[in-house]
Amino acid sequence: MSNDDTWVRLHTGWEPRELGWALWQPGYVAHPWPREELRTGFAFYICQEIPAGGRGIVARATVTKLVRTTEVKSPEDAYQRIADTLFDDDLTIPPEDWRANRYNGHKTASPWPQQLTAWRSETEEVGPYVLPELSSFPRSGWLHTSRIAL
Repeated sequence: MSNDDTWVRLHTGWEPRELGWALWQPGYVAHPWPREELRTGFAFYICQEIPAGGRGIVARATVTKLVRTTEVKSPEDAYQRIADTLFDDDLTIPPEDWRANRYNGHKTASPWPQQLTAWRSETEEVGPYVLPELSSFPRSGWLHTSRIAL
């Protein structure tokens, strides 16, 4: 991987935007995924649907806190791991909002245990930058490209 490679995360409506997480079945290997890079200080871009239509890069994010990939036994365990590590007086999600999240509801119906990775980021608004590469994202929600230089 060169220094010119850029990671872009598809923001799919999780709120707040400064918080991201993924749950998946043990044995599943998300690809592409910033395994080595995802740590405190890692910078990536956030892409989302924009009012003008299509997708655009709307923010630059820098990871400030991280729950490294770990096994969780239940949705409640996943929530508690995120709460213990990433929540504070300025950023929290009430348990009822966590359960009501569409992504979490879908994952709750899947078999457990699951793998959890979660991160908190500081964000800076940019753009929006609309680029053809943003029209299709891998299932992992991460796009890794050297064709986008911001």
